[in-house]
Amino acid sequence: MQVVTQQQFTLLPLKPSCLVWYAGDPCDELIQQYNQAVEQRQRQEWQFDVAAPLQRQIADQQKQIADQQNQIKTLQLTIESQTTDALQSEARNQAFLNGVGAVLGVGMAFFVAVAGFRRVLARSATAPKREPQGVASALRPWHESDREVINLRG
Repeated sequence: MQVVTQQQFTLLPLKPSCLVWYAGDPCDELIQQYNQAVEQRQRQEWQFDVAAPLQRQIADQQKQIADQQNQIKTLQLTIESQTTDALQSEARNQAFLNGVGAVLGVGMAFFVAVAGFRRVLARSATAPKREPQGVASALRPWHESDREVINLRG
């Protein structure tokens, strides 16, 4: 919308001071041109009086809209930054917890392996030595106690 200023108003010609003798004579045409210029000037003044405050209001609102759009963009960037930071923090926490879980799992597995190995060693140290049955026992010489066992069986 174009802002109308005082300098853009139509200049009024001098009011004709002649006398109209018939319709269409040169004086009549001068008076009609003068009246048209007056009407145009009145429209311009009215437009200026009515439109100028509205145009200022529109300009103020457009500036306010632009400021709000800038604020929205700034807030969106802030939200994106905070979201990224939160996701990175959550990923670091999850990686830490996964690491702790892996360390605890390996520790438990090591503990179970050591405890099982110690148990096997403890049993083998306290258990009486037994000769394996089979080929090795057949090759060793007989004892008197073995003969008694064989006699009892057979």
